[in-house]
Amino acid sequence: MNEYLKVFQAITQFSDRLLADEYKSVEIKQSATHLNLDVEHCVDEMKQSALRLKKLLEVCFKDISQAEDVWNSKPRIAEASPVEVWEQIGELSGCDVRIRSLGKQGKYDAVVKARKAWSDKTTKLKNQWFLWDKNYQVFQRDTIGFFEQDNLHKELRSEVNYQAERVVLIVENELNLIFKELQSIDIEKIESCIECFDLHSQLRFRERLQSIGGEIVSKFTEPLKYLPESYAKNFKETLKEPVETLVHKSKLGISLSDFEESCKVIGSLVDDLILEIFEERVKLAIHTVEKTIMFYNNFLEKQARYQQETVQERVAEKDWMEYQRQQLKKIEQYIEAVISH
Repeated sequence: MNEYLKVFQAITQFSDRLLADEYKSVEIKQSATHLNLDVEHCVDEMKQSALRLKKLLEVCFKDISQAEDVWNSKPRIAEASPVEVWEQIGELSGCDVRIRSLGKQGKYDAVVKARKAWSDKTTKLKNQWFLWDKNYQVFQRDTIGFFEQDNLHKELRSEVNYQAERVVLIVENELNLIFKELQSIDIEKIESCIECFDLHSQLRFRERLQSIGGEIVSKFTEPLKYLPESYAKNFKETLKEPVETLVHKSKLGISLSDFEESCKVIGSLVDDLILEIFEERVKLAIHTVEKTIMFYNNFLEKQARYQQETVQERVAEKDWMEYQRQQLKKIEQYIEAVISH
């Protein structure tokens, strides 16, 4: 590129001498003037190309710096204690087993508790509205009348709201056991391994760690705020749908069978939600543990490779980086020469 620039400069200088010669014809001077303008456009284009190339060259220098940073990280990884890493893998394997067990038991317990709470409330409502006590004799009514249904609707809506709140507490309590297992993961040990890597890898690992940690805290402490994708509405609105269906279905009264069916649907919705939440949260927890184990395994794999590298291999890598940097510097000088002219 620099040689081309010199050729263009020679063309311009020769044309300038021609233009200064008073004995040359007007026509040839016009041609020289046009040529100078066109050559000037060529020189401008070369300078613009040089500026663009300079920016690309900066990326190449960063590649070499990154390679050097990785090269400097190898001794840190090779000298790290593998015993501590294996201890962490063992603890994580035990954590994985406990999370699976807690997830299975917690899901069962949450469903049982939610079912019992809802069964108690629906039984209370049924006894209140569909059982008639006359002269110490209890009669069951198949239907309640128009004037009573509004009050039943109000109570049913209220109980659905309470049930949603109860489910939140039940699920949070059961998930908290899994959350505590995840909190037992030693972040400092992970961080000590991360610090052995090059700066680019450190940033990448920390971003992943922060992202996963934030997702775990959010989804385990606010389980109904982050519902599975199958729920287009929030949980309370979903539970209210069977109640509203019952309202529109029973304009002249509410039958016992319709009431029981509505309560059954609400109970099924609660069951399904609890099962989906636990499945998703346990999957997230297990995935987190597996990713951490994978990180440690990759660390040990790199450590084993780096420990096998010879001094000669290290020197050859260093020489390669220095050679590439020198070649890039030469190109940089050519580019600066073009830009400065």
